[in-house]
Amino acid sequence: MKRRLFSLTFAALLALSCQSANEAYAAPKSQDLSALYADYLAGSYAQKIEDKAAQQKYFTRAFLSQPDDKRIGRRAVISSIETGDMAAAIKLSERVLKADKTEPLARAILGISAFQKGRNSRALKYFSGRSSDATMTILMQLTRGWVEADNKDYKAARETFSNLEAGAYFDHYAELQLAKIDALQGETDSALERLDAVDEVGVSNEESILTRAFVLVEAARVEEAIALLEEAVAESEAHAIGAVGHYLKRLNAGQGLPKFDARMQASRALTDPAFAFFLRNRSRDGAELYLRIAHWIDPANTKAGRWLGTILEEQGDVGERQAYEIYKAIGSDDAYYVRAQLGIAQFYFNQEQDDQAIKTLEDLNAREQSVLTRESLGRARFFRENYTDALPFYEDLVDSLSDEELTENIEPLRFRGIIYERLKRWPEAEADFLRVLDLVPDDVDTLNYLGYTWVDRGENLTEAFEMIRKAVEEEPQSGAIVDSLGWAHYKLGEYVKARENLEKAVSLSPSSATIIDHLGDVYWKLGRKREAGFQWKRALEFDPTDEERAAIEIKLDKGLDAVPLTQALP
Repeated sequence: MKRRLFSLTFAALLALSCQSANEAYAAPKSQDLSALYADYLAGSYAQKIEDKAAQQKYFTRAFLSQPDDKRIGRRAVISSIETGDMAAAIKLSERVLKADKTEPLARAILGISAFQKGRNSRALKYFSGRSSDATMTILMQLTRGWVEADNKDYKAARETFSNLEAGAYFDHYAELQLAKIDALQGETDSALERLDAVDEVGVSNEESILTRAFVLVEAARVEEAIALLEEAVAESEAHAIGAVGHYLKRLNAGQGLPKFDARMQASRALTDPAFAFFLRNRSRDGAELYLRIAHWIDPANTKAGRWLGTILEEQGDVGERQAYEIYKAIGSDDAYYVRAQLGIAQFYFNQEQDDQAIKTLEDLNAREQSVLTRESLGRARFFRENYTDALPFYEDLVDSLSDEELTENIEPLRFRGIIYERLKRWPEAEADFLRVLDLVPDDVDTLNYLGYTWVDRGENLTEAFEMIRKAVEEEPQSGAIVDSLGWAHYKLGEYVKARENLEKAVSLSPSSATIIDHLGDVYWKLGRKREAGFQWKRALEFDPTDEERAAIEIKLDKGLDAVPLTQALP
């Protein structure tokens, strides 16, 4: 998880360690400053390289040496949460509140800790009052409402949820919480009306369906609940292999639906905003914080655990291993078992245990065959560059899906097109890409892939440029897409424009062998041959394909013009 906080000079560090007159405290002795600075800088560097254990260690040491600095304390608390050390987060939060009784993160952690221990009055004291930290205010209010519900003070809970005042998303999300309160009080009609309003705006679709099913079952309207769930499963395979399908199996087996206490509901209240709000607003830190706290409140909330795992997977080897441990703990009878097993297979692939990964996928597909599991088996071979073996999976899959189903999940068709292209079966590949765009005109990946390939082949250049420009407008921070625009200029001989875009693409995707190779090519065309050689050598360090490697080695030996045309084209 990349952060933007690591931008410190000595002067900035000094400013951080010395409060203003409004936050005055006794300054540390001069002999202690070097240790304080060393720990803080070490923590900041650990944050930059995403070493969370070291980050926690050094920020904690810095805070303990300067306990009046609530800002260092906050970093120490966050670092403890991100390592899963909630015992340390609680102790540090207690110290932070000694420096500032209003600090929102510390209040949130201590309030939740009190709630877990059944000390609801204490929890409500921590949650009282607002702060300028909207992320923590929302978290505390969502939790507070369920503390009040646990006290059977439904009037207070309704007031809390009704006054989130955090924008349109949370206005609608509050209605979902209020519908759950209605259900607790047996107010079926009111709950269903609220859920109708939630469904109109598409907030928390899965949780809304599950809540509606629960309301209907509690009102002895089981057949209606089954019909609701069957309709949802028919509309989306994601529902079929998730909690909605799990609820449907329970009802068809004559079992009741699971009931959640207030702590479980609080955990679930924090789960959906992580992806539906924070990630969509490019706040990975906020998403991770909410999911870690949700998982802490209720470790049985496997939805929070699964989503947390997807974030951890992007945090290097340590994060991947943490995600793997979360996935392993999700049992075979759990609603999120399929997703967890897919995560485990991905972990094995990343660890270069391909045989174990494929066995995991094959076992999963045999147990619970679906579009997702079948595609995963094909994709496993695709990413091993075994396109011949991958193709039958995608041909069977695409042929089994209607246009309506493909529109809902276009990836099988797109991937089949990519496989055809890699196997040098261009007419079939082109037909698949055009079909994708007929079904989903704004599919960015296909706009980019088809546009790039047309440019590389010297075909349909005007249309190709429009596709790539449209893709760049949709995803301006995608190195691969900006690379396509640069490569289009390169193929037209517009080398200065190509260089500008390719340099930007490399800055966005600094470990892409293809993009670095392209930058080397444009430097060569601009007469910057030493820089071209440097880029080609760099490209070899980032796992290029066999074809790319062969071409790069020729360029390094004899120059760009020595690469055969057939080797340069797909």
